[in-house]
Amino acid sequence: MKVRLAGASGVVAVVSVLVVVSVLPGTVAASATPDLTPGPSYTVWAYGVVRTVSFSGASLDGYTFQVSATYGYTVILNQTNLTSTTFELFANRTMAAQLSVEYCLPNCAKPTATATVTHNAWEATASWANFTTAANVSENGQNVSAIGLLNSHTTVRGSLWDDAKGLVRTEFLSANVSANANVSFATPLGLLPDDLVAGTNWTDSSLFSASGSWEYDYHYLFVGPKGQIEIGPSTVTGDVQSSGNVSIAGSVAAGPGSTVTFGGIPYLNVSLAVTGPFVAREGFILIPDDINLFGTSTATPWGANDTGGATVQMTSLYVHAGASAHLGIGGSEWLYTSTAINPSVTSLVPSATGLSAFDGSDASSNEVGATPVQGVPISVDQASGYSSCLVGSGRCSTSPSGRPIVPGLFLGIIAVVVAAVVAVVLISERRRMPPPPYLNARLYPPGGTPPSPPPLDSSRAGARRPPPPEDDPLSNLW
Repeated sequence: MKVRLAGASGVVAVVSVLVVVSVLPGTVAASATPDLTPGPSYTVWAYGVVRTVSFSGASLDGYTFQVSATYGYTVILNQTNLTSTTFELFANRTMAAQLSVEYCLPNCAKPTATATVTHNAWEATASWANFTTAANVSENGQNVSAIGLLNSHTTVRGSLWDDAKGLVRTEFLSANVSANANVSFATPLGLLPDDLVAGTNWTDSSLFSASGSWEYDYHYLFVGPKGQIEIGPSTVTGDVQSSGNVSIAGSVAAGPGSTVTFGGIPYLNVSLAVTGPFVAREGFILIPDDINLFGTSTATPWGANDTGGATVQMTSLYVHAGASAHLGIGGSEWLYTSTAINPSVTSLVPSATGLSAFDGSDASSNEVGATPVQGVPISVDQASGYSSCLVGSGRCSTSPSGRPIVPGLFLGIIAVVVAAVVAVVLISERRRMPPPPYLNARLYPPGGTPPSPPPLDSSRAGARRPPPPEDDPLSNLW
């Protein structure tokens, strides 16, 4: 995949749900790679979506249920070229799931008994990563030139709470998480081959060294006819796994599903599996498994007593493989799967010895819905607004299709003028004011403030932290 750059670079990265472990062959193929144009300029763009859905069904315990859910995520990317073969990417990402479930007996039209479950969870990450265009991947058994990840620093904050009310019992669970992780690879971890075309498959693997820490706190309260059980508040800390292996397995869909179109621009539908001791968001944002609020219930000590939940899996990331002024990611798609436990089931009694699985049968747990959520190009200002409402559990306006409502031309013109004025201020302040680690750092601080992000590898030529993202409402038209 050849990329033309003018003041900023253009490359691609992608993610999906496959789980494949592979090893990079020892030989390295000599292949041409695109040259970057280093300089002080940088490029900012964004994509994301907020979608509200409703569905209903019947559980095995005889109850019917109806569900209202809001899912969403936003990604703001800031790219700066460092040398002719390296660039730095700053990503600010927010993700949330808000779930409301009502159980009814015999039905919700004329119920004789009801129970409710409410679940809210959000995650905010800030990641600085260095990339090289001189990496390699194994494509159909041969080494080819590719874009690769050199190192990254990621900070994470997140929070969830559950509230369940049954006929004779109530439950409440809250948890806050935070982490910071520095990861460096022994050899560049190849993500995307240069010749990115439909029907391509590739693999790569690299050893890593890492440092950092994670922390979570939680509190659980169960009140029933025989009294109450309370666990916590408790705080647990740990260290990020210091070494190991990360593997990549990627592919580009073939046939009619190989591309999607946004604003008249075609994007390749790419899948990339990242296997290792990290959860990969957008293919390169590496989050420690220990604090993943959107994983399976067994991943955290409080998960077995969680009455509601949402897991996420990235199925596609959409990549513009043609010439552009920056990294060609234009959107992605995630599958949100929500589950709930009916708090009115009589056998639903937690263990008094600690957080453990419910003593109830499988009939009490229901998968209440699986929804694909597709993020599309949006303005940086709109992405910032979505981030705030997702973290704040507020109302995020969406179109009937679930896609974000793009501001009109008049608002766009005003935003351009405002952005031009703000740019002058930011340029004068960029040396004195590094970007905040989170767009939503002032909202809902969970369990203390994690350590400030350290500077990137100063030995890399031109390495520096990018300035705060500028609002460019026309950035999605590149």
